Amino acid sequence: MNKKFAQFLSVVLHPVLMPTYALLFIFQNSTFFSYSIPYHAKLALFLVIILNTLVFPVMVSFILIKKGVIRSFEMEKREERLIPYASNMLLMMVAAYLIHALRLPQVFFQLILGAIASVAIAIIINMKWKISIHMIGVGAMVGTLFGLSTFLLVDLRFPIIFSLFVAGLLGSARMSLGAHSPFQIYLGFGIGFVCEFLFLSL
Repeated sequence: MNKKFAQFLSVVLHPVLMPTYALLFIFQNSTFFSYSIPYHAKLALFLVIILNTLVFPVMVSFILIKKGVIRSFEMEKREERLIPYASNMLLMMVAAYLIHALRLPQVFFQLILGAIASVAIAIIINMKWKISIHMIGVGAMVGTLFGLSTFLLVDLRFPIIFSLFVAGLLGSARMSLGAHSPFQIYLGFGIGFVCEFLFLSL
């Protein structure tokens, strides 16, 4: 794969963007969620997710770069990843609390718990070994769509096919950049997928 295209995919499919993409996929492709959730609840959900999984994590990473704790948003070295991962997990916990406190649909509480679990596993693995957080993110999105389709009987066939295609592209991009081994790619995808699928089954 062309290096510039691989780098482009790594940016536009960065893990912090995946929760927002997943929400957009769900609301754009499911009439069940589009019509069963009131507008004010959708707005609150988007604000909670975008702020706590995208805006604040990017701000934290930017501060860490300025302070020299990490070199870039890519965090190529395993040792650089602990603080950003831990802060992201804490922000996701805040998101879970807000979703519960605002009495937003339970399914989104389950989804954020799945995301928290996947990041927690990534933190543990990262202590000794490097794993693909990109693939955890895209695996979580695929697991979310599969779980909603399986347990809530929501028709998400086309988003599932598209997300699998995107996951394949992203995995190829990460390997072509030399960021991860094939096993790190597959394991990352599996962790993200299983965590979301299992929490949706509860």
